[in-house]
Amino acid sequence: MKRALPICLLLLLSLPAAAAQHRLLIVSGLGGTPEYDARFTALAARLAAAARNTGIAADNIVTLSSSPNGDGARADRDAVLAAISRAASSLAADDQFFLVLIGHGNPRGDGAVFNLPGPDLTDSELAAALDAFGERLVTVVNTASASGPFVARLSAPHRVVITATASGREYHAPLFGEFFVTAFEAPGADRDKDERISMLEAFEFASREVRRSYESEKRLLIEHALLDDNGDGEGSRQPGEFAADGALAHRVYLRPALSADDGVPAEVLAMQQRKQALEMSISELKQQRDSLPRAQYYDRLEALLVDLALLSRDLRARGD
Repeated sequence: MKRALPICLLLLLSLPAAAAQHRLLIVSGLGGTPEYDARFTALAARLAAAARNTGIAADNIVTLSSSPNGDGARADRDAVLAAISRAASSLAADDQFFLVLIGHGNPRGDGAVFNLPGPDLTDSELAAALDAFGERLVTVVNTASASGPFVARLSAPHRVVITATASGREYHAPLFGEFFVTAFEAPGADRDKDERISMLEAFEFASREVRRSYESEKRLLIEHALLDDNGDGEGSRQPGEFAADGALAHRVYLRPALSADDGVPAEVLAMQQRKQALEMSISELKQQRDSLPRAQYYDRLEALLVDLALLSRDLRARGD
């Protein structure tokens, strides 16, 4: 008997072949010293270059800088909120928005702020601005010190939130941002060897390299990055594809998906969409593990994994 296609698979197979746009806003915050100004400016420039190399159109990358020597427009709270508003108003339903904050932060009350010239950007202000995206997919990466409270404020369905620290008490300048950017420049972060770096892979790579750096210098680890993508406001230090957090981040890539506009045959696009849907179905099934009869769970999982393996083989045979 033929198995019925999962609903998510049917939806994905009906998607248009037009290219979805990825839009990236990079904010280089207040350094406070020439050394940090230069460091934040360089990280922002590296990330913008990596994004262009992944295929994001240059017009879809906006950099705001607090440094007089930085690329892009001057960054302050109003400029950041205005850039977010413009992105929200121009984003189509299938487009994705990425916001990366590079700089310093501080705890404030039970929340935190990102340091900018003039008034700092609070976690509550950023959360209110992101509400304009509605159900569209948004990824926010705050690489600043004391960034942990941003998880609870920004957490929402269809949203990936990554912070360099687990709380506002981790206020020393973290290393996470450096390695997060490196993840998109070096092949070492591509754990599944699909030539794309997911947000989960970038998080895992950066977290691993942070630990190695502290261990090599025989220092106590004083920064603990978090990832939240299930909307519960509680980030995970060890997310995973089948863990409480990580299933969505596993499917979110900085690199835009290939489309008919790139000359990809319709048959290959359909296969890629089906592969994505199978991966989604596996992730969703893993979340139901404790609520299904053991035999039923493993039967369904085996069927999905076999389908995924066969489809992946066919895609590799085509060189896609």
